[in-house]
Amino acid sequence: MSAILVVVIVVIGASIAHAAAPYDGSRPLRCAIETVLVCRDPSVCVRGTAQTVLLPAVITVDISQKVISGPASGLTARITATGQGPSKLMIAGQDVETLGKMWGLVVEEITGAMSGAVLSHGGGFLMFGSCAAQ
Repeated sequence: MSAILVVVIVVIGASIAHAAAPYDGSRPLRCAIETVLVCRDPSVCVRGTAQTVLLPAVITVDISQKVISGPASGLTARITATGQGPSKLMIAGQDVETLGKMWGLVVEEITGAMSGAVLSHGGGFLMFGSCAAQ
């Protein structure tokens, strides 16, 4: 009887652990950028969309390939670091050669909610959206 109970607990625990983090970066993520706040001055931020900052509305985040890309845009950004926080996937990168920018994304592993920032000298922008595993 106790052996059966142990097996049931292990199976349930494994199922919960597997179901707990569908957005952990183990599979590519497709992230929709829904809102952008562009700040060029500390006192003024302007609300916009991905198009406002010349990004595609949907990006693909591929941790295994260490790249973020947009469909049909031809633009890619190299991922330089990843980490795990409490139920969060944290991703960072930089584009020193062409744009002189650094960026970061945080994805909630349970819901797929995404927030990010792109920074350069003289300003940057925040972006908010949601991700789905591909």
